[in-house]
This record gives sequence, C-alpha cells and structure tokens, in this order.
Amino acid sequence: MNRINKVTPWQTECSPLDASIDSSPQNHPMGVQSTSDFVTDANSAYDSFHLWPSPPQPRSYFLPLHYVETYQYPAVVWFHHNGFNEHQIDQIMPHLSTRNYIGIGIRGNQAADSAGHCFNWHDSPAAVDATQEAVFEAIEEASTRFSIHPQRVILAGYQDGGTMAQRIALRVPSKISGVISMGGILPQGEFALFDELRLRKLPMLWQWSSQNPLYNDQKIREDCQLAMSISADLEIRQYADEDEMNTITLRDANEWIMRKVIAGSSISDSNQWSSKSVAYSAN
Repeated sequence: MNRINKVTPWQTECSPLDASIDSSPQNHPMGVQSTSDFVTDANSAYDSFHLWPSPPQPRSYFLPLHYVETYQYPAVVWFHHNGFNEHQIDQIMPHLSTRNYIGIGIRGNQAADSAGHCFNWHDSPAAVDATQEAVFEAIEEASTRFSIHPQRVILAGYQDGGTMAQRIALRVPSKISGVISMGGILPQGEFALFDELRLRKLPMLWQWSSQNPLYNDQKIREDCQLAMSISADLEIRQYADEDEMNTITLRDANEWIMRKVIAGSSISDSNQWSSKSVAYSAN
C-alpha cells in the first residue's frame, strides 16, 4: 500500500535533537508563526522528518490551506502514539486533508525521555483527568485564535493515542462529534456515563491492520459488544498492511468525518444554521 513516508519512523521512539539544528522560529522547517507554540499551515513542505524542540505550550496547531476566517472549520484533535509528541499533527494533516479542518496536536501526559521531546500516554485516573483538561484548554484556546465550529470537534489518535482519544470521548460524549482510533484498543472502565452514552449514540471509527497483534476475533467481538451496549454508531475498517498508519487509512478517516460528522452530524447546530420546512409553491 502507499505509505505516507517509508523513511518516517512512526514506530520508533524519538531521540533528542541534534544540537546543530537551529530551532529559532524564522529557521524552523515547518514555518512557525508564533513564538509561544507551533502553528503550521498546509503550504509548508514535508520533505523530511524532524523532531522539534518542545514549545512552552504543550500543543500544536495546523491551519488549512487558504484559511478563511469567516468559515467555521471542524477541528481534529490528534493524539500521537507513544514515544512521540504533539507535532505529529504536522505529519498527519496533509494526508488527512489540507483544506477541511483545523488540526490540534495534544502532547502525551507522561515524559518518555530526559530531554522532554517525547511523550507517552499514562492511563492513571489523574493522568486521564489532566489529559481531558488539556484537550479542552487547547480547544478553547484554538477557538479564540481561529474560526472553529464548536459542535464539530473530532478526537482521533494512533495506537495508544487512539485509546486515549476514546477515553476522553467516552467521558464527555456530549462535547465530541466523533472519535477515530487507528490501532488503539477500546479502553475499559470508561463507561460511567452509561445512560448518556446510550442516548448520544457516539460516532466511532475503528481502523485496524490485519497484522496488528492486538487485532483478533475475540477482542473485536468483546469490544463490539461494549460498543453495542452504549448504542455507539460504530464503523470498523480492516486493512491488509503491517500497521494502521498509511495514506489509505487517513483518506478513509477524512471520508468518514465528512460523511458521518459533517454531512450527517448527530449534534444539532445552533438555530442560526438550522433549516426550516417550507411549503411547495402552488405553481
């Protein structure tokens, strides 16, 4: 299958930056637009893979091509896999869509190296609470800086990031339009809002590689039963590849968002945009 970038070490934990790399904003390879955090847009080049120094704020933003301030964009909140950081959003968004969304990269809640460049997702209650708070702080900040549709926020993640994305979505289903997990298992013990989840019918997309060791009939059956118990609007896609991170899965994720969340959003829009029935003309 057509890989995103065969030399990009998606499965490899990141290592400290070479001291020779100039990390000043004006020389940053992705075109930094802010000194307080990284904001990337789709006009930037993606010729090589870089591990950037951690900014003061643990989040990164991606602006769509030809960004229009008067249009309310859906937001994709991205959870990187273990051993990476919030800047994975810069690698993901060009293959998801360069025009449709504003991307928000969230940093993992546990440091994975002494240099502070790489992070994991810890699933302790305190760590999940902190992640939930960080997600909505990032959404709030992004909403003050960019034009985001408040009722079209999608959580998505890769491997352990996909599991964490589901954890947060299951905790606050009324605030999330949908959740995408690429190779991340369904978390256990996150069904406290059982009645609310059944009413919400949360849209969920699970993307699995047939070669993923976590993918097997028994596990999928158990997770599907859990999803059915909360009446989730679940779609599962399987791929004949060594893992879930490729251009096909990202293209399918974009199609799912446009079809399930944008065109057929189950979260009601404000009255300003709602349609009203009209009578046909007698002519």
